[in-house]
Amino acid sequence: MFPLAQESAFFRAPTARAMITTMAKNVPPRPLDDAALSAFIAEHTFGALATLKRDGRPHLSTVVYTWDPEAREIRISTTEERLKVKQLRNNPTASLYVSSADHWKFAVVEGKTELSEVTRTPEGERRLFMTLKAEKLYGTALDIA
Repeated sequence: MFPLAQESAFFRAPTARAMITTMAKNVPPRPLDDAALSAFIAEHTFGALATLKRDGRPHLSTVVYTWDPEAREIRISTTEERLKVKQLRNNPTASLYVSSADHWKFAVVEGKTELSEVTRTPEGERRLFMTLKAEKLYGTALDIA
């Protein structure tokens, strides 16, 4: 057991005990195949979009997305003035990270992004769609139960 584990509320929680038990058994994460990754991405709508700053460091934005499994594309609606739009105009490379609610499973979509034409909404917003074309999918699940 970890030092001071008995004194921490985290380590007394059932999920933490399951995690520690699983880690002690050296149960490795289970890689997800392409079909499982696509299904997992389709089940969710929130993710973290990583774009690149000019200095090469990642910039993360929480986004709402849709997944088209046939076209293998992520679509995200946003406003033109967002930093992610500026960064994608400079470098279209992006990744989307999607996690399960308990964080034991995740998927990543990597690829190049295309930006649609900007349109004006009735409220005056300048909006566009970002389309992330999946070049690579990967992810794992840690079977804790």
